Amino acid sequence: MQLRLISRLVVVCCLGLSVVAVCGYSPVSAFEGKTTVAVNIVESISVTRWPEEFMTLSHDAVPGDVIRSPKLIFSVKSNSPWGIEIHSDHADGRLQEFDPLLDQYVPGGVSVKQPLQWASELNGPWHDLSGSPRSLISGHPCTGDEGADVSMYLRFSPSYSDPPVGDGKEYRITMHYTVGLSY
Repeated sequence: MQLRLISRLVVVCCLGLSVVAVCGYSPVSAFEGKTTVAVNIVESISVTRWPEEFMTLSHDAVPGDVIRSPKLIFSVKSNSPWGIEIHSDHADGRLQEFDPLLDQYVPGGVSVKQPLQWASELNGPWHDLSGSPRSLISGHPCTGDEGADVSMYLRFSPSYSDPPVGDGKEYRITMHYTVGLSY
């Protein structure tokens, strides 16, 4: 009986060692592995500062004067070439009679004779604002983490052909900006 028990133990041990050998177990004290990390960075742009949303150029404009705005600033961060386009809500770029109480342009209201103008430098060159997008800046290179500031100025010259608008009304125009990659 003891002999059978010893024989069975020997068979079980041999089978166990066979399983270890077949399954790849070995008496190694450490194993090695690795992880490869990959990242794909997409083109990206962020506008961290836009020009003011509302600006009054003058409360008492006089025909013949030239009214200039303070500097309007865009702050942009981008990892690819980028640019800024500008256009207005009026095809001709002219300020139109507006009723602030109704928050709308006056139907059939008057428009000024000269369009609002813009420039990237205080002394120009000046460009007429229009309803068609026009580049303020294009092909600007990657900014890095510090970003880049782009300046813009506005200019308006009221004329003696521009009548005053009364009853709490004023002349207005809305400028639209598009800041994008590869402009």
